[in-house]
Amino acid sequence: MDDPAYKRLFSRPRMVEDLLRGFAARDWSAELDLASLTPLPASYVSHDLRQRHGDLVWRVRFKDDRWLYVVLLLEFQSAVDRSMAVRMLTYTALLYQKLIADGVLRERSALPPVLPVVIYNGQRPWTAPMDIAELIASGRGAALARYQPSQRYFLLDEGRVGGADLPSGNLVSALIALETTRDRLRALELLDALTDLLHKQDDEELTAAFNEWVVQVLLPRRLRGSASGPLPRIEEVRTMLAETVQEWTAEWVEQGREEGQRALLCRLATRSSTQLRASGWPLRLPVLRTRTAWRRSATGSSSARRRPSCSLASTMARCR
Repeated sequence: MDDPAYKRLFSRPRMVEDLLRGFAARDWSAELDLASLTPLPASYVSHDLRQRHGDLVWRVRFKDDRWLYVVLLLEFQSAVDRSMAVRMLTYTALLYQKLIADGVLRERSALPPVLPVVIYNGQRPWTAPMDIAELIASGRGAALARYQPSQRYFLLDEGRVGGADLPSGNLVSALIALETTRDRLRALELLDALTDLLHKQDDEELTAAFNEWVVQVLLPRRLRGSASGPLPRIEEVRTMLAETVQEWTAEWVEQGREEGQRALLCRLATRSSTQLRASGWPLRLPVLRTRTAWRRSATGSSSARRRPSCSLASTMARCR
């Protein structure tokens, strides 16, 4: 899906700066004047591009006064787009057509370079070719190879970025870490870190964009149900998440007690079965009821009252 919350995030210069500095241009971002980052209007390339809400175009100046154009595609779909390299080549050609129409080629001897970037957050790994040359049949091999288009795009597959590859103090890193963590307590720490980063930026629109993303995208994934009414701030979301984690923790403790008692039964059954059989004892053990079973018994549950003592044979069967 093309989520407006993501587009609003990457419509802020600091997000694109952190994307370039920490990921897409990590090895050569020092050559860029990142303060010159400028978004281009949605209609800059073509009418077709205006129809896609997740596509953005930025330009940034090199320190030697050349321009670099960044074509940014936000891919938030469950299916991988195998033709992505073709789409990127099309956007690049349309961008060059626009620049030529604006007289860039008359003023300079060459067109500016383009950095195509795809940000993908689907659950499945991205498997589409990243170079259009990989999509073109070989034909007559070397005889035709020189005439075929070649362009590669940079892929940021969020689900496959390791923690060691997330630079600290980077807002894109904070976004990826929050999206990919499955640890509720870790999510609280990450929200605290994100709040600190946003306070340092002192950018009200960027903070509002993250608030929107947290409430509309992150919150429904982490909490039962979604928020309604006015958008809460990140600090308020953090409190809501902390309260939910406390509820989950209580459930985990209760579940852990029950699982621990079942594990004890299994250990006793495994350890004692041979000795009990050799001595001729009946293959039965005392009842070890979980707290849930005791509560059912106290409330008069017929299933709890009928439950007999646990036989060693049935316990052994469940432990296998």
